[in-house]
Amino acid sequence: MEFSVIVPALNEESYIGACLESISEQTFPRNGYEIIVSDGGSNDNTVKIAGKYADKVIVSEKRGIWWGRNQGAEFAKGKYLVFIDADTRIKEDYLETVHRYLESGVVGLTTAFELDGADIKTKFYEYISNCYLGLNSKIDNVSLIGINLCVPRDVFYKVGGFKNYALEDAFFSRELRKEGRTYFLIQRKVVTSPRRLEAYGAIGLCRYYFELGMMDSGRISNLYISKYLKYKKYVPIRNPDQRAIDSLENFKALSKFLSGIQRYVYK
Repeated sequence: MEFSVIVPALNEESYIGACLESISEQTFPRNGYEIIVSDGGSNDNTVKIAGKYADKVIVSEKRGIWWGRNQGAEFAKGKYLVFIDADTRIKEDYLETVHRYLESGVVGLTTAFELDGADIKTKFYEYISNCYLGLNSKIDNVSLIGINLCVPRDVFYKVGGFKNYALEDAFFSRELRKEGRTYFLIQRKVVTSPRRLEAYGAIGLCRYYFELGMMDSGRISNLYISKYLKYKKYVPIRNPDQRAIDSLENFKALSKFLSGIQRYVYK
């Protein structure tokens, strides 16, 4: 078994069907991977939907995405673990593509992403986020993002899996880099929902990922951020004037400014 694809879930009935369908329709041979859904005690139809696609559905009353990923890994048999968020769909050649990189010896891999939706704000955020992640990878500070994250199973256990931190994927990413080379694939191989963007706002979400990168590089303590999120003292910044983001002219100006970064990242 080459892959165990693990999907942590909690009340994801609106998204998980499309997620699991995309995983089950890969160009990679179906007998070469298993699908595991790790549920945190959903009270909607998540488990019922998961049963139509998954090889294993694990239900636990303990919640937290870090726990869901670790719980799924405990039941995994694959050589490589692939963690996909329940609101994310992978493209049909995803497993085939990441397999080549993992077989070359990388200890962690994530790919660029697309966001559902065609409005300017959504596409701008998608563009700037992928540029940032790509630029980070150019300076050997690869940030592996939890929406799609691949790791050899033995390395996963060597670093102790995911920890109960607010930015658990950033901490996990930093630990993986101690074990070998990690990689950011600039090809956009996953499509995810924009609900984080809708919840935090564009500026708030940019700040979130900026702080993720800062913590990932060791400049901000993950315990510090966890404390502030836990006690709700940390509030992502929101832009008081959304017209500044939604404005087409402003978007064009910012795109022109970022074009140099894009050429460097994607060259």
